Amino acid sequence: MRAQFVDVWHAELRGLDSKALTVWDALLSDQERQRSQEYKRPERRQGFVAVRGLLRCTLAGYLDVEPRELVFESGEYGKPALVGARLHFNISHSGDHLLIAVSDLGELGVDVESLRVGRNLHALAGRCFSVREYREWAALPAEQQLPTFYRLWVKKEAFVKAVGRGIAAGLDLCEFALEAGGQLVAIPGEFGGIDAWSVVELPVANAAAALVAPNKSGVFCFRELGLGV
Repeated sequence: MRAQFVDVWHAELRGLDSKALTVWDALLSDQERQRSQEYKRPERRQGFVAVRGLLRCTLAGYLDVEPRELVFESGEYGKPALVGARLHFNISHSGDHLLIAVSDLGELGVDVESLRVGRNLHALAGRCFSVREYREWAALPAEQQLPTFYRLWVKKEAFVKAVGRGIAAGLDLCEFALEAGGQLVAIPGEFGGIDAWSVVELPVANAAAALVAPNKSGVFCFRELGLGV
């Protein structure tokens, strides 16, 4: 495993191959397989198997172990982690998109959201944006509000996942600049200074996606994850 890296893997979970699903299912733990059976709709069950199987295969490639040997645990606020491995990861999936972020630099978070029209964005923004963010967002032309909302939303989600606190960290307390490529403006003091974190917008079609990772000298790579077995 190379040193000082931040990788984000992207896969489209569309038209999943039955052979691949069988292989991924065989890699799951008993607990994961039991969880998969709780999904009544076949497409949801297949999606779960694909996400967990691809996560295991991806992480095992870094550690040079068999995917089924990996053991996971959850932090106090539910963030998953590997047991006995100095490798940090985070995942997100929405619609057909799956993102797996992996690094040896420290905790990181990733989020992807399919763009959806028809939601009450003003109500959501009022609850989850800071006063400054909401004021600047609401002043945008109507055609810019949807993409800007999601661009900001995924950054907030990625940050609270990076610090391992989820929404308990307060989405409205982590502020970002609204423009494309905008970085952190303010965060609660318990999470360090804003210069400790780097924010990357990820190129995912018909979706918004972002990575928040330690601002160190690592090399960032965005990669496509093949679904063949």
